[in-house]
Amino acid sequence: MLRTIDTTLEAEYALRARHPEREEVYSHHQRLSAALRGRGDCQLDVRYGAGPRCLLDIFPAGEDAPVLFFIHGGYWRALDKSYVSFIAEPFVKAGITVVMPGYDLVPAVRVGGIVDQIRAAFAWVVERMGPKRVVVAGHSAGGQLAAMLALDQAERGERGPIVGLAGISGAFDLRPLLQTSINNDLKMSAEEAAEASPLLRLKRMPKDAPLMPFLGIVGGDETNGFKQWTADLVAHWGAHGGLARYCEVAGRNHFTILDGLADTDSDTLRAITALVAD
Repeated sequence: MLRTIDTTLEAEYALRARHPEREEVYSHHQRLSAALRGRGDCQLDVRYGAGPRCLLDIFPAGEDAPVLFFIHGGYWRALDKSYVSFIAEPFVKAGITVVMPGYDLVPAVRVGGIVDQIRAAFAWVVERMGPKRVVVAGHSAGGQLAAMLALDQAERGERGPIVGLAGISGAFDLRPLLQTSINNDLKMSAEEAAEASPLLRLKRMPKDAPLMPFLGIVGGDETNGFKQWTADLVAHWGAHGGLARYCEVAGRNHFTILDGLADTDSDTLRAITALVAD
């Protein structure tokens, strides 16, 4: 049953009305991405699962290269991997293979089902490509999905192959979304929101869980809600003994934050690349 919308939470997390220019940003990203894919040095739409969108794109940097496993956003209800291809180029030039998985969207699947699809995509990469070092990363909803993969490994008590987590404007506590218009599409219960929240999952984990370094990136022009999501996960990551860094990028909002990943001279690119090398 849908809850009453809380206008304060709506303003913090429902960004469509706040950013009408986002369609122009999407179009710009799509043009850049199409140009990169059009060069042909990639493997597109490789199937990893049965769902119609369970496909992944691979931008190779050579044999035995480390991997950036990057998950697109869209609040689990929109967009696809083709929107973010453009960020792959500078990482490939830095010797990092980039893998971008797609996933089915709500209402065809639940948010928990999307988490399981991303787990299947990651398992495919580990089994078929055998990378020794992987950084899992994602934007917005993709940040939540990447964090769930990182916590999977930590929960198992393992220290590889994931060597770093980068969350860009991530959604790390889904409970506030229950009282926003976003949940009209997600249709999450309180139990589902808690189960899919990396912050709550981290709080339940033992203090000695082997956490990999975490880089929490958020735009300086984003809402306080998104900044708090990142700040909270960084704080609790550190409290559990993991290395964690909060990085606020001046002049970037929730949609333009990705441009820094494609800028070879940006601190954001350097920080994520460093996770692979550390």
